[in-house]
Amino acid sequence: MLGVAVSALRRREVGAQEEIDLRVGPDVLPELGLAGDLHVEGRMINLGTEGVEVAITVDGAIARECARCLAPVTVPLDASSEETFGLSGSWPSVVEDTVDVQPMVNEAVLLEEPLRVLCRPDCAGICPTCGKDLNEGPCACAAEEIDPRFAQLKRLLDPREEKR
Repeated sequence: MLGVAVSALRRREVGAQEEIDLRVGPDVLPELGLAGDLHVEGRMINLGTEGVEVAITVDGAIARECARCLAPVTVPLDASSEETFGLSGSWPSVVEDTVDVQPMVNEAVLLEEPLRVLCRPDCAGICPTCGKDLNEGPCACAAEEIDPRFAQLKRLLDPREEKR
């Protein structure tokens, strides 16, 4: 839980603001695969009987693998999230004068995660036969083997083959 106390803010007038500034380590949110600390900053606004509005930005990096060669890749992260925490009954809500911003951080990170991560745009991947990283050079595997059922089709596409 990443709880932020709102008791002092709730005692102030409606519209009063308070800043949030947190450092979150990878051990606190292991499910996100962080590549270091996240910096979570933002603001909370007292909405009176409506609750507390929270807006955060999340800066940091996540550790992923290249989709082609499986090399480790660090992806920079710059995300944001907003939520209104009600006083009772609704979800999310203020519980014991604390708001839990962890679901907001999780959501912000997951929504900004790229669909496909590459170590570089021209990544050659790995050889499907021997598993060698083709970014380091070609492998020693034999040329592509043709399924014997498709050998006749290959002959049709070969320009050197005489047509009958």
